[in-house]
Amino acid sequence: MEQTHSSTHAGWLRSRPLNQTLIAWLAIGGGVIVILGTWLSWFSLFAGLNPYRGVDVLYGRLLTGGAVLSILAGVRFFRRGGLPLRWGIGLLGFALLAFASWSLFQLLLMYRQLSADPMMVAKLGPGSILVVVGSLLIFATLFLNDIRARQTDKKKTN
Repeated sequence: MEQTHSSTHAGWLRSRPLNQTLIAWLAIGGGVIVILGTWLSWFSLFAGLNPYRGVDVLYGRLLTGGAVLSILAGVRFFRRGGLPLRWGIGLLGFALLAFASWSLFQLLLMYRQLSADPMMVAKLGPGSILVVVGSLLIFATLFLNDIRARQTDKKKTN
C-alpha cells in the first residue's frame, strides 16, 4: 500500500511543469526570506545594545504582510497555476522590491547621519539586505514562463 501512495505522490509532483514548480517555490522561498529579514536586526545603536528590527516599524510590518501574500500566492500557484496569478506574484514582487529598496535607501541615509555622532555607535544589521534579496526572488518570477499557461492559451485560440 505504501508503494501505491508514494508512486501516486511522485506522479502528482511530476505532473506539474518545471517552471510552475519553480515559480511557486521562488514565491514561497522569497516570502520566507522577507519574513526572516524583517525579524532580524536592521540596525543597532550603542554598539548593539539597542537593536531595531523591521517588524518594530510600520514599513517592516507592511513588508511582512506582502511576504505572507507571496507565500499564499505561491502555494495557490503550485496547486493550480494560471497566468493571472503568475502576473500577480511578479507584480507583488516588484512592489515589494521597490518598497524594500526605498526602505534600505532611507535606512542608509539615517545610518550615515547617526554614524557621524561618536556616542551613538550605529551599526547596520543583515535584515534589510535579506528583505531586498527575498523581494528580488519574488520579482524574478515575473521573468519565468509558465509552459502550461502558454499551452492552454494556444488551445483556446484553436
